[in-house]
Amino acid sequence: MGKKIRIPVKLKLGYGIGALSYAIPFQIISGFFLFYANSVLGISGTLSGTIIAVSIFWDAFTDPIMGYISDKTSPKVLFGRRLFYVFIGAIGLAISNFFLWSIDVKLPGLAKAVILGLMLILVKTFSTIFTTPYLALGAELSNDYDERTSVQSFRTAFYFLGFMFPVIVGLGIFKVTDNTENFSLFALTTSIIIIVCAAISIAVSRRKSLFPSAKKTRRSGFIGLLKESGIALKCNDFRNISITLLFVNMAMGVVSAAGLHTFSFTFYLGDREKMIVLGSLFAMALIAQPIWVIIARRFEKKTALKACLFINLGVAIAFLIYVLNNVWVSENYLAIVPLSVVMGFSIGGSIALPYSMISDTVDKDAYNTGVRKEGVFYGFATFMYKLSQAIAIFSIGALLDIIKFNADIVQDNSVYVKLGLIMPVGFIICFLGALYFTIKYTLNKKKVAEFQQNQPKSDL
Repeated sequence: MGKKIRIPVKLKLGYGIGALSYAIPFQIISGFFLFYANSVLGISGTLSGTIIAVSIFWDAFTDPIMGYISDKTSPKVLFGRRLFYVFIGAIGLAISNFFLWSIDVKLPGLAKAVILGLMLILVKTFSTIFTTPYLALGAELSNDYDERTSVQSFRTAFYFLGFMFPVIVGLGIFKVTDNTENFSLFALTTSIIIIVCAAISIAVSRRKSLFPSAKKTRRSGFIGLLKESGIALKCNDFRNISITLLFVNMAMGVVSAAGLHTFSFTFYLGDREKMIVLGSLFAMALIAQPIWVIIARRFEKKTALKACLFINLGVAIAFLIYVLNNVWVSENYLAIVPLSVVMGFSIGGSIALPYSMISDTVDKDAYNTGVRKEGVFYGFATFMYKLSQAIAIFSIGALLDIIKFNADIVQDNSVYVKLGLIMPVGFIICFLGALYFTIKYTLNKKKVAEFQQNQPKSDL
């Protein structure tokens, strides 16, 4: 494979900042879409939910396709085969994001619903065009086993910054839930950030891929995709780490879908208290990135990831105890902050490490097949991410009905305790699942080095 490539911090920062271009609009949709559709546009909850479900299905379906397309694209296109799509995706995402949040409230109800659905599909489509090649590029910036973790830690840090954006900017600056006419201005600001961050990432990362082209094949489009996908899924380590990522992201989905309900009704926290609790989690996830890079370098990625998951399980059990004593916690809400800090620390590694490990499975697959397929592999990883969010949102919605939760009336404390149990029980299920598949993962630094010794010649 040749000399191991270590890359400068400037490149890691430049690549990582591109994560804001997809993390911010995604988190804004997660946090505000239902409110915007229902409370601002007057679209029914059922129809709004249907629009979201259709968009998620479309979004997940297109990820592997986009990965395959970027794998087969000529390296001679503008900016290279990955960044060419990052460029297109960023422009389309910025434009469609603005129009999604700028729909005229005076339009007839059906027209608003149709436009909303079309704009959301466009946002999801351009997000896929951007995200899948972008993630694949991250695997191509270095062939060094440990350096790949560092690259992903920078991306993950900006990813968590994107998570904080809606709360800090949307609620704190534009106050969109109180002044709904500010949605359009908020969207314009977001779209400008999408373009700027993508431009920085393209400028710094262009022509830096170690694998600018894939081995040529005679496979046709759709048949080729099916064959490449089938081969990728036969790689047991890729399959195991992808399912691990599914469970980890599902846990994050539980936080997004049930967190505000739990902190508002189980612990009776106000907006300021919720910002402190959630902000400490995301801030710590960001701060923890270099620490997990060091741990993974010293003790192997798999060992570091197992440590993350065991810490997560411990926090989940402690949080369950808090829920069972929710009245006391509501009077001493700062007691939640240490749990948020510890979970933020472990979640930071739980997100970054699997993406680095996927890069290593690409080497194993290339050793076995003679073809590098970063796009296909990260397309499926992104598919797993979207699937995890769909499962989490559907499950939380169903559980709210099962426990007969009603936000419009004051209910017995037992209902609020059941509501609060959704998060820790969900965490325990998700992290146990992630731990099971992490244990089945077999790659380490020595094995990856052996695979890299015999990579496809067309990629060297």
